[in-house]
Amino acid sequence: MLFLSSFDKQALLYIMILNLFKFIINLIYEILIKMVGNKREKNGTQHQLALILGINYSPKLFTKLQNTSSNFKQNNFQSHKLWSQQKEKNQFYVVSCPFLTLTDTIDEREKCIREYQKFFKREALLKSQIKCLYIVTEYERTDIIKANLLSCIKWFHQYKDLITIVITSFEKADDQSKSSSELYSSLSIFAPADKRIILVNNNKDSQHLNQQFLNAAQEVSKKGEFHPRNTIFEEYDQQEGNRIMQQLQLSIRKERI
Repeated sequence: MLFLSSFDKQALLYIMILNLFKFIINLIYEILIKMVGNKREKNGTQHQLALILGINYSPKLFTKLQNTSSNFKQNNFQSHKLWSQQKEKNQFYVVSCPFLTLTDTIDEREKCIREYQKFFKREALLKSQIKCLYIVTEYERTDIIKANLLSCIKWFHQYKDLITIVITSFEKADDQSKSSSELYSSLSIFAPADKRIILVNNNKDSQHLNQQFLNAAQEVSKKGEFHPRNTIFEEYDQQEGNRIMQQLQLSIRKERI
């Protein structure tokens, strides 16, 4: 039998109280967030989100969209309402997401998945609608661009109709006219329409860039909405897991009989 000292008991009690406190705080937070989401849904003012996703793009992209010198925090989800929108209830917000480190170490992969799961859960409570996926990479050789894009797109392949390709640092191209034509042709396997391929260089002004992002988001938003279910970002449902385990146990018992 394991005997606990008085100090161990106090420490254990402290941990239990701390965990209970965290649970209550998280519960209150979720209730408040859900109230906001229900109000938005009732008023028809849910936010429409367009996610910026990638593995190696420059943080200058989001800064340029904002037209501000605010710092880019890689491990946070930052949002910015796109300009030039009509006075509609549902406004598009572009969201700068953490890098998709899903092919790194197991620890990095799990950390990345958990981070995205928290984001998707929060936005679901807020009744947000994810209507566009910007897959972003830096300008490189075409084969490298394709490989970088594919490393992200494979996690969202069932939502390919929502994908818009964004190539940053396009000023590196020696002949931008020729390179753009080649890219439109080569990347058509990922995004068939020119409007769904955005080439960004340092000379492009924020207003023009916002308009391009908005046009692309509006174009693909007609095709549906992203949900994390049936993707690598789906949260494990404990109740569903218990149900499966019960069915498995029943099957084992029947076989024994």
